[in-house]
Amino acid sequence: MRANHHLFEILVVCTMSILMTLVMIAASPSTYGHTFSQNENSLFLTRVAQAHSQLNLIENLVLNGTSNTAATNNNSNNNSNNNAKSVQAHVMQTIALLNEKDPVNNFTWSQEIAEKNQRVAKDLARELNDLKTSLSQDTPTTAINNKPSLSNNSSVIQDKIDKLGGLLDEAISARVNKDAVNNSTNQALVLANIGNEIFYSYGQALGFPYPKLANMVATMKLNVNSNNNSNNKIPAMANKVNIANESQYQNAKTYVKQAQEIVSKYLKSPASNNKNAAPDIQLQLNKVISQLKMTIDNKGSFSTVMHLIHIQLHPRLIANYKIT
Repeated sequence: MRANHHLFEILVVCTMSILMTLVMIAASPSTYGHTFSQNENSLFLTRVAQAHSQLNLIENLVLNGTSNTAATNNNSNNNSNNNAKSVQAHVMQTIALLNEKDPVNNFTWSQEIAEKNQRVAKDLARELNDLKTSLSQDTPTTAINNKPSLSNNSSVIQDKIDKLGGLLDEAISARVNKDAVNNSTNQALVLANIGNEIFYSYGQALGFPYPKLANMVATMKLNVNSNNNSNNKIPAMANKVNIANESQYQNAKTYVKQAQEIVSKYLKSPASNNKNAAPDIQLQLNKVISQLKMTIDNKGSFSTVMHLIHIQLHPRLIANYKIT
């Protein structure tokens, strides 16, 4: 009887382990390209980095009348209307990032923040909702010279964005210790995640549905495995592509900027315990990201973007920072 009871416990543990693995896979759609072993710190830092990027986009769109993108329509009223839609999309994306569930504990990141600092979590939720309300009231449907004239003082919006940026930084300090934040392996994982976000954002900007993008990566990986000599060849840039989703195009561009900042601040040297790491890894990463930026800025070939991320960027992170 005792043996049967012990066998039952083993079966329960195994079943729960399998279910947890399936839940984590289902909850992490943005890890299709290369599936990395994640810890909660790297995932949390990725989402906060994305939230910072979304706030930067809102600031550029509303306060400066720009979107980090070249004008695609000669009609300034249409450009303004597109910006107004993009502003709301980026506010909603920021809120969604914090309401996304941590795949390990199945709590939202906002709940994770609240565990460490309830004030910061409450202030983030309140300030984001206030920003959403303010922008829905203040973003005009027309503009002169493609620059919005807010009904409220622009300094009010700037203050809200600055405050939210400070709260995001507080959330990191409350939840992740400084050593983990500065850890090169953690930040290499964050950069790998941001690379995936660039890939999916640019793909969706061109009108590709998410499942099709995932299938592209799976097919590409099979081709690479059968021809390892292709790793250093970048496909020639084709004619300019058409942007079908402007807010996703803006995402791709701002995540490239975020990737540059991660390399500059955290990946100045390879992991000290990796004797095979390249001494010039920072230069290599910067070169790949610069090529990525140029391709996306010029609305270049999607195959080039896919190659730079999954064949150039990710393998270098794997080799030099021991992420898997």
